[in-house]
Amino acid sequence: MSCTLPCLLAIYLALPTLAQDSDRELLNFSITGSSNTESPAENATYAMVHHEVQRLLLDIAQAPRSRQYVEKVLSGSAISLSDMISNGSLRFENGLYWLNFSLLTRSDQEIIHQATSQYSQSLADAILKRRSELERLLSTYNVPDVDRKEVAFIILGCFSLDWDGLDLSTAHGYRAVPPKRKGGEFFFMAEETGGLSLKQIYWGSGSSQYGKYSFASFGDHFSPRQSVMYELHTSGLPEIRRMTSEELGGIIGAFMFALHEGPQSAPALTKASNQTAAISNCILDELIAAHWIAKLNDKFYPRIPVLTIRDRQIVSGLRKLGSEVILAWLQENYVPFQEAVKEITPVRNRVPYQQTFDQLWHYLFGIANQKLVEAGLFADPYSPEAAPTGYVPVVFESRLTEEQ
Repeated sequence: MSCTLPCLLAIYLALPTLAQDSDRELLNFSITGSSNTESPAENATYAMVHHEVQRLLLDIAQAPRSRQYVEKVLSGSAISLSDMISNGSLRFENGLYWLNFSLLTRSDQEIIHQATSQYSQSLADAILKRRSELERLLSTYNVPDVDRKEVAFIILGCFSLDWDGLDLSTAHGYRAVPPKRKGGEFFFMAEETGGLSLKQIYWGSGSSQYGKYSFASFGDHFSPRQSVMYELHTSGLPEIRRMTSEELGGIIGAFMFALHEGPQSAPALTKASNQTAAISNCILDELIAAHWIAKLNDKFYPRIPVLTIRDRQIVSGLRKLGSEVILAWLQENYVPFQEAVKEITPVRNRVPYQQTFDQLWHYLFGIANQKLVEAGLFADPYSPEAAPTGYVPVVFESRLTEEQ
């Protein structure tokens, strides 16, 4: 079961509340999947923007509540009880309202952290046992000045453990199928703030596709990420600001694919993109500012992984190896790991474990990725030389993730 962009990707929604200092955000929340709506009745993360909703969900995490209690807490939030039922946050059972999704309190996070210290290590160890095979595949990536350990971080950490891991665990019955909703097809999840630090837990990806070109970033949910597209659409030349995302993505993709073949001059890149020198130079300046490319002696070269169809053997080889490791690990460890986390809030609220496993798998592979960084198989997004910090961007040919 392959991952088709933009669906079935782990997409982090860092949606800030509008609360004052006395009402600081109580939950971090995210989705796995794709959503095209901002309606609180269709996408629960937009209801969670409201502090009253966050407070209510944490209250119900402790014990189911009555209708009167729920409506009182929600009053003044512009979110109704009907919204909370419609978006899947709550369910009505035996006269009370229960949590209906995976929410982890601070104490839950401690339970999971204790469990994943063992089980994530076993997942990382299973990959490291095949390190020589992995490194032979990586050695064939021959784009100068791009760190092969960043390539490993993207293909194994993101494409394999994240995207393929979600698909494989679903296909083999370990994870529920993301439910189809009015506004998309996705799970949503939340975690109480102030618990386990998310720094260096590498589980967060976001992706956009512009025809044959796809842009993604992968890292933790601790450091903020910079969007090249956003910067160009807000501060670029007027001609660039008027471009559609598809048009601009096509130009950037063409630049990065050209640089994949070797260093290029500005005139050569301008010609390749069929744009004016002014437009080309503005985009190149932003790519330098974002650390996607660098310039030396009037030539540009990539600083981030770029994967074209020429890299198909590397991508497919690493993903195949990763899939073998994932399936073997799930077969051996799924049930004992479930037993290790049986006291967490979603289980106590009778949220189906296969649904909660979507969130738990993120912890498992995210901490495994951390251990693979520590082992030196992956690049360290927090090394003194890392730029940007906390994540790695990638530009890749869209069909590479559709061919598994």
